[in-house]
Amino acid sequence: MEVIPVALTNSMDLKVSDQNLKILVISDYGQGKSVFASTFPTPGLVFDFDHGGITYKGKDFTLATYDMSMKGWIEFEKEFPILMKECKEGKYKTVVVDSTTIMSELAMERALSLDPKRSTTGGPLWNVHYGMVKNLVEGKLRQIIDLPCNVVVLAHMQVVKDEETGAVMGVQPLLPGALKDSLPGKFDEVYFAFAKKKGDKVNYVLQTESRGMYKARSRISGVEHILPAEVNNNYHDLVAAIQKKEPQE
Repeated sequence: MEVIPVALTNSMDLKVSDQNLKILVISDYGQGKSVFASTFPTPGLVFDFDHGGITYKGKDFTLATYDMSMKGWIEFEKEFPILMKECKEGKYKTVVVDSTTIMSELAMERALSLDPKRSTTGGPLWNVHYGMVKNLVEGKLRQIIDLPCNVVVLAHMQVVKDEETGAVMGVQPLLPGALKDSLPGKFDEVYFAFAKKKGDKVNYVLQTESRGMYKARSRISGVEHILPAEVNNNYHDLVAAIQKKEPQE
């Protein structure tokens, strides 16, 4: 049997600032997620499920948009292999998913078209359609995360409450089924985006460390705490913070 040599890398040679960033950004609406994604290197590709392409105006981003219907998901599936091939060939430096919320709703349209069964109220069945949505969304996101470029996935925030007491139990990305728990683990970076008002000025920041209910985390920061607890909502400031703490050659 022929033994295929494996490419080996010494970890001492690795620099974070030389790596492609894989980031999940979670927040409520209007907290700067898309603005952050728009600051990444171009040319870029945006899966613009939210039809918010105006955020990326004047920048070299290709916008892939789809109608909110079963046909929209079919069109997405048809284009997806072509776009993935272009990404792997190096056409794009950054790929953005904006956002998983509408992506999941689009997948639900597809799931409802594939299985005619409905609940007593005429809606989707939890153990049928929601499971299909999870598989549809997770399969595509796995392929996107593995791309050899920067990947920024934007998710809206869901506050989890105790059904009996109403007490807030935590904050999660708004995703179908178990995906809300498993998806963050597939990323190097999980940030929460916030808009903070100081006087008449609004500052948009990314929380990089876990605090209270907000379970942010950063492999980049590591035990050395390379990143501050909050960074400006901008790719260039994020990279500058990394380079500031990295050993120089």
